[in-house]
Formats: sequence, structure tokens, C-alpha cells
Amino acid sequence: MFDKEIAIKAGGYNIKTVGEDMELVVRMRRYMIEAKQKYKVTYIPNPVCWTQAPTSFGGLRKQRSRWTRGTMETLWLHRKMLFNPRYKILGLLSVPFWFVFEYLAPIIEFTGLLITAILAIFGIISWKFFLLLLLFVYFFAIMFSVLALLTEEYTYHQYHKFSDINKLLLGIIIEPFYFHPFTVYAAFVGNIQKIGRRKSWGEMTRAGFDKEKEDKILLKPS
Repeated sequence: MFDKEIAIKAGGYNIKTVGEDMELVVRMRRYMIEAKQKYKVTYIPNPVCWTQAPTSFGGLRKQRSRWTRGTMETLWLHRKMLFNPRYKILGLLSVPFWFVFEYLAPIIEFTGLLITAILAIFGIISWKFFLLLLLFVYFFAIMFSVLALLTEEYTYHQYHKFSDINKLLLGIIIEPFYFHPFTVYAAFVGNIQKIGRRKSWGEMTRAGFDKEKEDKILLKPS
């Protein structure tokens, strides 16, 4: 939710970027700092609305590629803030973190995988150290994901069934093998699209909600 008055003063939505909502948030914060006005960005843990996620891998790839293009555009439009002490934490921490871990990380990871594959093809890789490093990285990632889940559950207690927790834990275990590589690939495609000067938002087919199922839920006696 935006403060309408501040959003208008900051210039409103930028129709020249595919990440218009993301870019507006950054621009509003930049505007408030440059205008030397106090502001606060708050987080509400309990969602008050629904959004429909992609229902296919094709739709998901388009969404994540679009997010990458939006990230590139926003970072470029606000490159002035990168490591700029004038913008305080936003310029010295938030934007650099976003640049390294949201934009550069997929590129670095994709390059690393490509180099590893080349080394393996030419037989100049130590499989012993490779497997040790792979196990370390995997369990390190799992540890952080489990810690995030436990912290979230301890703080907000959103899940009331052990079966839900078990499903999330299963997702954490298998995520590095199928979902993460897919998002890295989608980010790489987004970079290629941006280099190719693609500007369209792209199509996202929305399946909608099952109206018949919704009516049954609403009419079900309590």
C-alpha cells in the first residue's frame, strides 16, 4: 500500500519499466530522503489480499525473467544511490545488497556452473573436493532455510498442522535441485532479453479461481 500523495509527488508509476511497482517504491524512498522528510516502510506479516501465482513453469519463467529485467531497469534508473552516503542505509546497504545478491548472484552462479561443466569435460576437476564443497553448500542452504522457517513459525505461528510444516521441510530439502536452478535459468534469460532490448511486459495467463469450489466453501454450514 502506498501513500497516494507521496506516490504522486514522486512521479507515479514509470510506464517505461516492467517492474513499475518495485521502481516506484525505490523512487518514493529516494524522494523522501532528497526532500529531507521522515518516512517509514512497515511490514505486515498477515496478508490482507490474494494474488494469483503462475500455474505453469512457462508462466513462472516469464515472471522471473521479467523480474530480472525490472531489477536491471530500477538499479540503472537509481544508480546514483549505489554506495552513496547521502541515501544512508538505502544507499550504503539496501541498494548494494540488491545489486549483488539479487542481480549479480544468478549471473555469477550460472557462470560458475558453466565453468564447472567445462572443467569436468576436460577432466581437470577434483571430484573429491567438488563433492565436499557441494555437500557443504547444500547443507548450508538447508540450514538457513530451516532456520528461517522455524523463526517465522515461532514468531507468527501461521501453520497449525504438523503436516504443513512437514511439507515445507520437504520443499526446503528438494528446492536446491529443481526450483533454484530454474530461477537461475530464468534470471539468465531475463539478462539476455534485456540485452536484446526487450521491453514488453509479457503475457501471464490467469486461470482464475474455481468459482464452483468457492461457492461450496461459502455455503458449507459451520
